[in-house]
Amino acid sequence: MRAKNISRYNYKKTGFQGWRLALTRKGLSFIKYFSDVQYAGFRESFKAALEARDAILHELRMPGANPELIFRVAKEWLNGES
Repeated sequence: MRAKNISRYNYKKTGFQGWRLALTRKGLSFIKYFSDVQYAGFRESFKAALEARDAILHELRMPGANPELIFRVAKEWLNGES
């Protein structure tokens, strides 16, 4: 599976397997990991990463979009804080 801004990660030391979403806008970075275990599988974690990427990119395309605010709200949303 391939998608822009999404990479496969396998960390032997920690046992993590999943996907990494990485976006950069105006010098600000957004990084979020989607674990196969948390999302019940390889395809499901990839789908979650795609959905998150698409939602964030949609917000970034809006006129007057503030990447700092969008990235902060996205982290809270993806971590279940709001």
